[in-house]
Amino acid sequence: MEIIQLNTVTESQALEIHVLSNQLGYENDTVLLFNRLKQIVKLNDHAVFIAKQNDKIVGWLHCLVCLRVESPLFVEVTGLVVDEHMRGQQIGKKLIEASKHWGRHQNISIMRVRCNVIRIESHRFYQTLGFISNKEQKVFEMNL
Repeated sequence: MEIIQLNTVTESQALEIHVLSNQLGYENDTVLLFNRLKQIVKLNDHAVFIAKQNDKIVGWLHCLVCLRVESPLFVEVTGLVVDEHMRGQQIGKKLIEASKHWGRHQNISIMRVRCNVIRIESHRFYQTLGFISNKEQKVFEMNL
């Protein structure tokens, strides 16, 4: 298995990422997802990593640098999905390691991840990797 940072993205890669995202309930329009990915991979303060095994994407991670008034710079993992049939094989851990390396290369020493309260398995996964839970939030949304 190899971990690759995407600098460009193909339609077939976007489709594979789309299929994996659906496994966690993130239903997207494939074309819109592809267009977003094309924009994201061009940004210096974002990174998209994929895990490939036998020429198939079996996991992906999106992270970005967060610049906020009230806190020091940090890298936030905004999305991480591993194929449901491939979990338990250290794929998620390797994706996190790649994003940690990327963050250190940006001279950042803090990494955060937000996780839905219902994803108990994910909570255990992150804690196993050394993340600590330091805050719970509610997310409010409004249509514009």
